[in-house]
Amino acid sequence: MTTATIGSRYQVVIPSRERKLLGLKPHAKVLVEAKHDFLIVRPYRAKLRGLGKALADGQDATDYVKKLRKEWEARN
Repeated sequence: MTTATIGSRYQVVIPSRERKLLGLKPHAKVLVEAKHDFLIVRPYRAKLRGLGKALADGQDATDYVKKLRKEWEARN
């Protein structure tokens, strides 16, 4: 367990080790829950919907689009 500090604007920086373990990136959404005397913060994993959900195969959407762009550039 790692200690973090609440800033003057009530922001908490998630320590590097924990970010890496959970695969969190800047602007990632997290779920926050207060339960008894605990504060629970966990990654928000939105389920993909629509036609492309099977194509992404669980990848981060940004990484998936970058991969597609590289494939398209290789074709030209």
